[in-house]
Amino acid sequence: MSLACLAGPFLKRILLGGLCALLWPLSTQAADACHGSRDLVVVGHMDDDLLFMNPDLSSSIQAGACMQVLYLTASERKGGLEYMYRREQGVRAAYAFMAGLVNEWQQTRLMVGSASITQFTLRSRPGIQLSHLRLQDPWLGPGWGSLTPLSRAESVPGQTVQTLDSPQQTLNREQLLQTLAALIRLYQPTSVRYLDDTNPVPYTQLCWRCTGHGHPDHIASARLVREAMLAAPGNYAQIGYVDYPIQEQARNLTLNEIHSKTEIFRRYAWHDQHACKGPAVCQEPAGPAAEWVQRSYYTSRADYPASLLSDKEGKLSFFASGEQNDAINQWDVQEQRWMTLGGRTAEALSAFHYADGSPGLFARDATGQVWFSRSPDENDWLAWQKIPGPRMLHTPIVSRRDSQAVAMGTDGLFYWSAARQPDYGWGAWTALPALEHAAYPATLSLDRQGRPHIFASNLQGQLFQTYQQSDLTWQDWQAIPAPASSGGLASILNAQGHIELYLRDRQSQQLQRLIQGSQQSWTRPQNLGLQYVGTPALSLDEKEQVIVAVQKNPGGAIVLLDQGQEREVDKQSASQPALYRLNGTLYLASRPVGPEQRYRLLERRHGQWVQVALTQPPPPGGGQSFREAPAFIKQPYVQP
Repeated sequence: MSLACLAGPFLKRILLGGLCALLWPLSTQAADACHGSRDLVVVGHMDDDLLFMNPDLSSSIQAGACMQVLYLTASERKGGLEYMYRREQGVRAAYAFMAGLVNEWQQTRLMVGSASITQFTLRSRPGIQLSHLRLQDPWLGPGWGSLTPLSRAESVPGQTVQTLDSPQQTLNREQLLQTLAALIRLYQPTSVRYLDDTNPVPYTQLCWRCTGHGHPDHIASARLVREAMLAAPGNYAQIGYVDYPIQEQARNLTLNEIHSKTEIFRRYAWHDQHACKGPAVCQEPAGPAAEWVQRSYYTSRADYPASLLSDKEGKLSFFASGEQNDAINQWDVQEQRWMTLGGRTAEALSAFHYADGSPGLFARDATGQVWFSRSPDENDWLAWQKIPGPRMLHTPIVSRRDSQAVAMGTDGLFYWSAARQPDYGWGAWTALPALEHAAYPATLSLDRQGRPHIFASNLQGQLFQTYQQSDLTWQDWQAIPAPASSGGLASILNAQGHIELYLRDRQSQQLQRLIQGSQQSWTRPQNLGLQYVGTPALSLDEKEQVIVAVQKNPGGAIVLLDQGQEREVDKQSASQPALYRLNGTLYLASRPVGPEQRYRLLERRHGQWVQVALTQPPPPGGGQSFREAPAFIKQPYVQP
């Protein structure tokens, strides 16, 4: 037995046929060795990760993250085992190059779920592992427009897929799902990275180089991962990556990122005989690959709400990450135009005001780093800056006043930060007391004295609170009597100076409300009888009463709960709603259903909701690395 097999709790071990197979890392010590980040990457073929998920993978590796990559197919394409082995050698060379280490690996075999998997562990950095299920990978017809074994098993009831190597395994869709779900549970990732599951083109109609088309194995692998995550929920970020169609979008990587991504891919291509014949005569990346190494785009789920915020002059804007450009985008309601503020993300944004009334924004990149920017003057935004400290699982929740924020780190702890004066920076993340089995996200409200109160639940649905004491330390988490929740937390300070807390009852999926009294006591939960998804949007209305907006179901109606009355304001919406009050007027924003990313703005006038704006889609370009954004950003875009 190898020394690695004797490492005890430092590694997770699974025994199969007398071999010691390793899933790194699961213990506290191993989590420290991963610098708090554990990436699980699942793709169809060897090179999908290198072409479509970089530079994120190399950035995570350089930051010390552990990485478990699972290649579902043998990727042999009529080349048999010999070609499969060469491609496996290629990805090992690429990952060793990304890590800056000697290309030496230890091979093991392990059983995960229903499947036996071959795994390679980088000897000088065991936190990097490449695993291969080796599913056979021929076309089952003449080529494009026909199924592959993986896409057939994913889409046709009762079909199976066999592995290429020995001993041969036969797996059906349920067994593939079990394997992926088991891997998620065993590895306990902080991020799950997969390809695009949203491509609407049927497998049998896909074609090479057709606009918007992907590969059937890319789509099948992503759909299996998405379903496996439902079966194995947890505190991890989910990041999907667009594959072939990125060649149709604007170049969004910097020259440094392109150079790095190119050199990484070449280390793989030197071993792939269909790509090049070795280092001396290799022209890769060439053809479509030359376009792919210049781009990286994320899959958008279109259900995030836009953020609404006004500037110091009272001008209202939308803020949203672009579904076509992955950039931070601002729609000026008065001037009816988009401005692109750079960055690269597909997540929700958090908008807030600094103490002087100037607008600020939070965004999270795909490696978990949180960035902020500020607009000191009309249409000018300062360069993005990073909040120092650990990586986060989601965009921070931020208070609209006094600029305080909370987010969950990749270590499972909640962290708090506040804006500094007078430089408008943000302090390093401060860890809150540990909440065992915490679930994200939390919600944050300031009481009438300006003290932050943070509310969260654990994975069992029990509700807790903590608050900052007079000596600036944090109270240990205290349980709040409430029914078990399934998230959907939101809070607001009402006009009477009491915090109102909203949550989703786990059993009924209905909206519950609690109101904080004196001495941290709470009213009994009130069932408001409204089922919803996502998170409620809260605001004080024109009469200083709390108004609640929710989405009843995915793609469904937007409903307001106003003074106890339920009112539907939009029959269909792609996104959850956003509420905002400006100069005594209440606004509601949502994204209409449809392929284009537009936002509808409603204004309440004399008790009636009136549409006052419908945006154009954000521009197709403008996304870029946060760290290489210009010092000042002013890129207005007028829809042609």
